[in-house]
Amino acid sequence: MSLFLDTGVVVASHNVRDANHARALEIMREVRDGKHGTAYSSDFVLDEAVTLALVRTRSRDIALDVGRSLLPDRQEQGMVVLLHVDEATVRRAWASFVSRETTLSFTDWTIVEMVRALRIDWVASFDAALDSWVTRLA
Repeated sequence: MSLFLDTGVVVASHNVRDANHARALEIMREVRDGKHGTAYSSDFVLDEAVTLALVRTRSRDIALDVGRSLLPDRQEQGMVVLLHVDEATVRRAWASFVSRETTLSFTDWTIVEMVRALRIDWVASFDAALDSWVTRLA
């Protein structure tokens, strides 16, 4: 089993004012406990999550906590495998972004392409727009 963490879950787990905070904490506990097997995310999600946390909370400390949840100071402390979005994945994601009329962001398309390529079972996300493309855990 495997799970990919989307931006919204990571940010909501650190933002007590987020409507999905409680569920996000539950998902992160499940990840920590290994309930869904290997947990993945990506450098694109890291970028988006740190930026979104800073914008939504206006707190550098929360943004740093979000970043460290995906990129801890010591690699052995991590509970998430951080994947690099390579050029081939970027090109596939861009082709999907250009050719399909959906509300998915470009980062979402990189997630779709990575999940497909790596056969990751679930995407932990609060974004229902992903439902047509991946199996979502919300």
